[in-house]
Order: sequence, then structure tokens, then C-alpha cells
Amino acid sequence: MIVDGQIWAPHQAFYIQSMLFNCHSAIRSVSRVDAVFEKLPKEVTEDDLASLPTHAILNELQNIVIQGAALSRYFWPVRNDYEERGRLLRAALSVDDSSPLKARDLRNAIEHFDERLDKYLASGISGYIFPEFVGPRPIEDGVSGHFFRAYFVDCGVFRLLDGEYELDVLISEIFRISSVLQQVDEDGGVFPSA
Repeated sequence: MIVDGQIWAPHQAFYIQSMLFNCHSAIRSVSRVDAVFEKLPKEVTEDDLASLPTHAILNELQNIVIQGAALSRYFWPVRNDYEERGRLLRAALSVDDSSPLKARDLRNAIEHFDERLDKYLASGISGYIFPEFVGPRPIEDGVSGHFFRAYFVDCGVFRLLDGEYELDVLISEIFRISSVLQQVDEDGGVFPSA
């Protein structure tokens, strides 16, 4: 509820806790992936990469994207009726249009995944098909490669169907927002200027 151009103070804690849930879920996924990669030797071989728990890594990376998309909806609501709330939350948490959370392709990748999957599969994919892949980005050799889910370790890119997401910038923004939310929560659960 917006009162006098602000989110009503008793309601602010609900937004804070809801967004903290998304941040904490993403941060747990970051920690799990980091723990796996920290176990690798300094000189990583193809065998080292092949022994990684690919499915688990990709699940965690996809969760980061999912939580980023969920946070995005707080700041840039789908329906115009909630735009004022989005504007107030962006102001309270210093989120601007340069935030990686604003990227519509990120949100659409998650919100419309079922439709994108239908189109992707109907496009008549051929060539090399990788349901799951973790490793360096393959060199283009003239034969098309298709990745259902992939993480290219050499450039920090998560691929989901035909969309690619730079995780470092997304993760940095989630950590930043989490830090601000945590501080606001500890200071009484009210935004300084919402």
C-alpha cells in the first residue's frame, strides 16, 4: 500500500523479507558452485572438468538466474498498476536502469521458458547437441552446437537454450542488494526513503 508517495512503513518489512529470500537463495547457489570450483587444481584439465557434478552446477546457476528474475519483478513490475511500487523500491535500494536485473531477456528466459523451449525444439535443431555442459566455450568449427544448459567457465557465461547471461554482473548486483536489504532489516525493517 502506498501512502503519501511512500510504501506504508508497516508493509516495508514484507518487501524486505521477500527480496531477502530471493537474494539468500541466489547467494547459497553461488556458495555451492564456488565450493565445487575451489576443489579444482590450479592447472585444470579436461578430465577435471569432466568429473565435475555438471547437473548440480547448472541447477545452482539456473537458480541464480531465476532469483534474479524474481527480484527484477519487484523493481520493474509486469503490470503498470504496480509501477509506483517499483519506482519506490528502485529509489530505496539505489537500483537504476543500468542494473543487470532490468534485462528483459533475463526475465523472459524464466517467465516464458516453456514457450521458448517449444520454439527451440520446433526450430529443427541439428548438429552437436549438449543437454548439459560445463567447460570452456567450444571453438566454432562450422558444425552448429546447441546447448540446453551450459556454463562456459572461461568467460563466466550461463547459457539456457539460446540465451546467454553474464553471471558476474548479475551476482554482484544480487550481493549489493542483499547487503542493503540486510542493513535495512537490521535497522528496523524500514527503507530510508521508500
